[in-house]
Amino acid sequence: MGRIFALPVLLPLLAALFPGRALAQQDQASWHVLIEPAFMHPEVSFPISGAKRTLLVPGYMSGGDLHYFTKKEWDAQGLTWDAFRARAARNATEKKVSGELVRDHKKVVQYAAISSGDPLTATMVLAPDFAKKFTDIFGPSVLVAIPNRFTLFVFPTLASEYKDYSQQVISAYHDSAYPVSLEVFEISAAGIKAIGVYDDE
Repeated sequence: MGRIFALPVLLPLLAALFPGRALAQQDQASWHVLIEPAFMHPEVSFPISGAKRTLLVPGYMSGGDLHYFTKKEWDAQGLTWDAFRARAARNATEKKVSGELVRDHKKVVQYAAISSGDPLTATMVLAPDFAKKFTDIFGPSVLVAIPNRFTLFVFPTLASEYKDYSQQVISAYHDSAYPVSLEVFEISAAGIKAIGVYDDE
């Protein structure tokens, strides 16, 4: 008589034998839409409007680390990009982040600096209500720099002085083992789009 395995034992065996198929059966609570640098050349990616150096990448958390879907793993899902984004959006939760409002000599807020040890910190900008959190400070839309997975700089769209803070953003980009982008993005009710880039020369 063949041996009968309990489900918790059987799943790792399936993962070893059929990695693509096992991932398709994986708990979708691990799925996330990542914002990643184009130079990483993920096998599966989707464009951000106006961006040349940054991509949206379907990914998942495993073992405490972020992973890109391979082409084989992605095809195993049998999903459209919109369907994946909708399911991944269910996994977006509030991050335990530290934030600081930086003011000029006139006490006017110039930008918000957000940081966290969570590698999903950068994905906060894709949350539908991200820009709304800054409405009282910056208005209905914001500009965001995402130098690495753990750091965000949020600026007002109107009368923004974001270019004056290039050194902070560039340093945060180069000093991280997980850089994301030197492009600047506008976040609004319409979504995300790139509107500029910090000069790194």
